[in-house]
Amino acid sequence: DIFHFFNTINYSKTTPWVISVESAVPWPLEVIKCVESPDADLSSISKNKYVERALYYLSQPNCQGLLALSECSKRIQLEVLKQFPKYESTISKKLITLPPPQNLIIKSLEEKGLPYDKEPLTFIYVGRDYFRKGGRESVQILSKLRKKYDFRLILISDLRIDETKYLRSNHDKEDAIKLIQDNNSWIEYHEFLPNEIVLEKIKSAHVALLPTWMDTYGYSILECQACGTPVISTSLRALTETNTPSVGWLVNVPVNKLNNPIHNTAKEQNEFSNKLLEGLEKQIEHVLNHREEIKIKAENCLKQISEDYSPQAYNQKLKLVYENKISELI
Repeated sequence: DIFHFFNTINYSKTTPWVISVESAVPWPLEVIKCVESPDADLSSISKNKYVERALYYLSQPNCQGLLALSECSKRIQLEVLKQFPKYESTISKKLITLPPPQNLIIKSLEEKGLPYDKEPLTFIYVGRDYFRKGGRESVQILSKLRKKYDFRLILISDLRIDETKYLRSNHDKEDAIKLIQDNNSWIEYHEFLPNEIVLEKIKSAHVALLPTWMDTYGYSILECQACGTPVISTSLRALTETNTPSVGWLVNVPVNKLNNPIHNTAKEQNEFSNKLLEGLEKQIEHVLNHREEIKIKAENCLKQISEDYSPQAYNQKLKLVYENKISELI
């Protein structure tokens, strides 16, 4: 009856379709470079025929909805549309924010079975793309603070290198392995675990870490919150929407007006790295000295997932979109 695409344009005028968008569509290199630039100026794409052709099909009546995963994505999409006034109004009328659904993994904090005021805290980091998602910085800062505080870390990662731009030297992986091995008395390291075991590990932790250099959405934040495990994350892209101060802790890093991180040049990368390390240490030490916040934020995490990411509410909204009634959601 209808096709639902993800980040993909349907070049057809007949088949009914909708599209979920993680950043914006279309997403060619020229658009990416503009969104990643310090001033986030997209005016240079106004003559781009590839972008114009994609927007033409998005403007057609058989495209029934453009569903941004976050307000951040919606703002980026609107900036793209602004460069093409011919299509801006038509497409804007079917652009809504529809975050992904997330089931509660626990119903109450009692299911975690964790004391919040006695034994050492347990942190957890989960991420394959270790250097992009802040695994290096997490272990670096925790190993420094371990000299003053008692805590443990559950680390789940195959230490994968996503893009070389996130490396700080030509021996990052060797350094990461050595640091983990040197601190194995308090680091529980797993290269890989099945997802159901990962969720059990998240449930067993007090606080999760995602001090990422770049994530368009940060789906793992929702999973952690659904386990009653508040997150320390960076303040970029959609993370400022999912990980607000009521449910977690944010590390402020350099971003542009579209909340995209600024770290393309060597100078920008050094500044970003310094801000990330400084802010991460400050937030982790704050958590260690204000344990009472953890339980409060953990309760708020469960409430937020239940109220804002309900699969039932998501399905109802999606049904209206499929029935070509998106105007009822705007």
